[in-house]
Amino acid sequence: MTFDSARLTFRLNRFELIAFGAALGGLVVAAFAASAYVASLTPGAECQRVFESTTIECQRAFDAFNSAQQSVGGLLMAPLLLVVYAIGLFLGVPIVARELERGTVRLAWSLAPSRWRWYVARVLPMLVVVVVLTFAAGVAADRFFAVSRPDLDVSASFDGYGARGGLLAARAVFIFAVAVAVGSLIGRALPSIIVAALVVAVGLWGGMQVHQGILRSEAVAVPVNQEFVGGSGDMYLDQQFVLPDGTLVGWEYFGSDGSGPYDELGNSKYPEVMLIIPGERYRFVEAREAVALGVASILALLLAAGVITRRRPG
Repeated sequence: MTFDSARLTFRLNRFELIAFGAALGGLVVAAFAASAYVASLTPGAECQRVFESTTIECQRAFDAFNSAQQSVGGLLMAPLLLVVYAIGLFLGVPIVARELERGTVRLAWSLAPSRWRWYVARVLPMLVVVVVLTFAAGVAADRFFAVSRPDLDVSASFDGYGARGGLLAARAVFIFAVAVAVGSLIGRALPSIIVAALVVAVGLWGGMQVHQGILRSEAVAVPVNQEFVGGSGDMYLDQQFVLPDGTLVGWEYFGSDGSGPYDELGNSKYPEVMLIIPGERYRFVEAREAVALGVASILALLLAAGVITRRRPG
């Protein structure tokens, strides 16, 4: 791939690049600015000590911090996630589908040394753009979550899992790869966008279900009467009951015959435990899902390459 071929690719997709680049770039800058603003409102160390934080000044500081965190987070995080997911879809589909739809590949494929080189020259520059922009968005979201939860180490916390850090970029790359593959198969831009959105939704949902099953097999049982706070950074998966033989069962075990796990006074008949993934495993779990998405993305891009090398132009 040469500089001229990359420049041609950017020219062919300049509208999408300008639109999504400006949107995501602006949101990233806004997220960093919002993080600095929220951080400036973080209550001082004297207010972090629970038994000394009942003063009027500390209460006002916490109110201002919580209000800023919630209002800014609501305004920024949802649009940031929306644009991150959309950029892979709307930058991936047109790369091949639009040229097939317009018939410009007839001349391009006749002049190119090979369709494989043509494909790489079209896909690689756009893939780099998606990775750079979405990784920056992931870092910005990570920073915002860090200042929003000063009591947590976000590198060891599942708070905001999937909506921050490198995993956000990995999901965007997966969407991009699927969009390229669908566009290569269908060969028309608008239908490809619709189909790719459905495939991505099913693929991400299915992948999360599989990953959830893996996490359940790795979960740690924590007694309910043991100190546990839902916002401690651990990932909560389920609440179960311990039978006399040590077997863990859920609510479905007791059926609907009225013999539930609680007596008439509301007390549990069996010890209760929560299944959690400790926050210390956050980086490993995040990296594992990112690698799985990376492998799926490579397979989707290879599928698109195979389709291009075999299909008739137009």
